[in-house]
Amino acid sequence: MSINKYPAQSAIDFIDGTLVKQIPAIQRIDGKDRSKAHLFELGGGGKQFAVIVGDKNKDTGKFGIQQTRILLETQPVELPDVTAFEPSDFYNGSRIANQSDSRLAAPKQFSVMVGSETGLRRLLEWYANAPAETEAIAAPHINKFAAQQNTEEFEMKPEATNTILYGPPGTGKTFATADRAVMLCDGKVPATRKELMARYEELRLEKRIWFVTFHQSFGYEEFVEGLRPHVNTAGQVAYSVRAGVFREACDAARLRQLIKPGLTGRPLKERTIWKMSLGFSRSDEGTKVFQYCLKNQCLLLGWGDELDFSECNDEASIRTYIEAEAPKTEKIASQAKFVDLFKHDLKVGDLVIIPSGNSSFRAIAEVTGDYEYVEDAPFHQMRSVKWLAVFETGKDVFEILEKKFTMRTLYKLNSTSLKVEELSKLLLVEAEEVSVQPHVLIIDEINRANISKVFGELITLLEPDKREGEPNAITLKLPYSGDDFSVPSNLHLVGTMNTADRSIALLDTALRRRFEFEELAPDSSTLMGSTVEGVDLVQLLTSLNQRIESLFDRDHRIGHAFFMGVKDLKGLEIVFRRKVIPLLQEYFYENWSNVRRALNDYGSGDFVVSTKLAQLPPDGEDSFSDEPRVVYRVNEAPFPVTAYQRIYGGN
Repeated sequence: MSINKYPAQSAIDFIDGTLVKQIPAIQRIDGKDRSKAHLFELGGGGKQFAVIVGDKNKDTGKFGIQQTRILLETQPVELPDVTAFEPSDFYNGSRIANQSDSRLAAPKQFSVMVGSETGLRRLLEWYANAPAETEAIAAPHINKFAAQQNTEEFEMKPEATNTILYGPPGTGKTFATADRAVMLCDGKVPATRKELMARYEELRLEKRIWFVTFHQSFGYEEFVEGLRPHVNTAGQVAYSVRAGVFREACDAARLRQLIKPGLTGRPLKERTIWKMSLGFSRSDEGTKVFQYCLKNQCLLLGWGDELDFSECNDEASIRTYIEAEAPKTEKIASQAKFVDLFKHDLKVGDLVIIPSGNSSFRAIAEVTGDYEYVEDAPFHQMRSVKWLAVFETGKDVFEILEKKFTMRTLYKLNSTSLKVEELSKLLLVEAEEVSVQPHVLIIDEINRANISKVFGELITLLEPDKREGEPNAITLKLPYSGDDFSVPSNLHLVGTMNTADRSIALLDTALRRRFEFEELAPDSSTLMGSTVEGVDLVQLLTSLNQRIESLFDRDHRIGHAFFMGVKDLKGLEIVFRRKVIPLLQEYFYENWSNVRRALNDYGSGDFVVSTKLAQLPPDGEDSFSDEPRVVYRVNEAPFPVTAYQRIYGGN
């Protein structure tokens, strides 16, 4: 596997200047400079790592190794732009804090090569959260932690993260959200971009990753919940409360916490299995009923309306009761039949499969309680259950049944058409799944919307200690639906922010306090080795950004992504003509003089041509100025190589 050239000196500067602020656990050991390596630890007495730098050049003051090599105490996972080697004996055998050389404390070290700033950040973020493979090594609290890991009472629970990736355009912020989301969900990322995006799509379809882009018209109704028009069964326009993407993501993250997999008691082949509909699966009512049943560990039957059948002992008595108490009820015979099945025929220990239409199913439950009447619920006939499995995207009915479901609300499934072995395997797989899985909501261009309007009162709930199950958990009542709402602790938020659109300083203070900010700056090292017909792209981008920062500010630099994939002079000209120069025009508000200064394009101009317009005769007014007017336009002729070279070669 090839890897970009990324000098060790650049890695050291990046750690000292940026990563120590973004990953607070990083600390230097025994000063800044050491022989042949720089040493760090995570969290004061925790895991350690070393950056191999080689000998310092007496003339330049720089370290000699031109490829960043890092030693870790934990076996690294597969990460893009990071190449792992066999366990290293390069620095075996002594404690880091007691030696004059640069050795790690662990008996085994793992050597990795890093090819860019992005790869280095990704590696150290993973390393900061990775479980240690070494024995407890230093401070007493580390020994105590290691002892706790071997007890059943201790459980590592990752804290929910709210992160905003910010930087100028073209620095790969949206690009980086994919591997950030997969890393949060899986704890590792595949080695290649193709594999990464395939896994990302799998997680998206499983509704563990959500993506939304904010814009000026985006509001609370789209993000949390709001009234939405739809055509009802009578063909009329009606309004109902619809969940927004944030509430849907919260519901999905909470889902597995409501599941208690694993059968109790009798084996599957000895149980009666039913099909039962919970409202219309694709309707607002059906969604509301299903969510209520999941949250309250129950099944609700829509037949029977608001009548309490606790004193009825059979179908006949149920029918008599309906005729007496609600004689205008439609389909009384069907009402009595389904209430009787639900109350008397459905037994504790039976399994119930919840369909999603006729050709798929979305959940499996085990009945755990007898009939009850409930007042405060979407429907009032209730049976307690234990949810064995919930499938957010649904499962094909033919996985467990030889034919499609029928439209009847509740009926026993024919044992001859059931695939008992397949159903058993499905339940076994669910029992082995992790009960709480990380979920991620990606908010692209988070600064383009009115944050106060979009989040509303829910901004308080984003803080990790205000999430469900945390010491200071808060629940609010939503204004449209009136439902109680809280944010699950396993939902991570990852936002992106283009600083050319809006500075961090202008963001809502409440938002800034609840998010961590991670800068993605232009990284010219990603273009290392890229020379286009005599034009060094690394020097070009570096010098161009220095000139922009001198004329404007660092928030308006140009990202490396603009130049990724440039193979020849024609491609470079397209980037400058269609992207870089129009962006500079916007940055400098059509001040062409500053555009030319940023491009070091003086005189007649290779990028931007200036022309003096001929004077028009005066009209006799005193306000007339005899100063010639200068107009600018982008040069229509091909840009010469010297124009690009002058950006980084001239004064």
